[in-house]
Amino acid sequence: MSPQRLNDRYSTYVLQPDREMSDAELVALMSKHGVRGSVFQILRHIPEQGEDLYTVLVDDSLVVEFEVPRTTKMTVVSQFSSFSLATYRHELGQGKSRIRLDQATANARKLLSA
Repeated sequence: MSPQRLNDRYSTYVLQPDREMSDAELVALMSKHGVRGSVFQILRHIPEQGEDLYTVLVDDSLVVEFEVPRTTKMTVVSQFSSFSLATYRHELGQGKSRIRLDQATANARKLLSA
């Protein structure tokens, strides 16, 4: 197994609001709650029966968790929490989720410096 493939295992999706309408709607939902940034990466998306759960890294400093009810079509958030990167990283502990967070943070720093 090549090292490139191992890195891809922990890759995240970077929201592109200028290309995808659903990405623009997610960024708009976060901005309604005062979250501003230029790089948004989805760390976790869990589609459930009644809602979608999102965990998003904003730039390289903030992690946001929220639920979007499926009945509202991306217009309302039912639960919204934000954490500093250091707090979220500490609470996350070790393992795959921590590796994914660290790689997403490194990727965000590259994108912000470009």
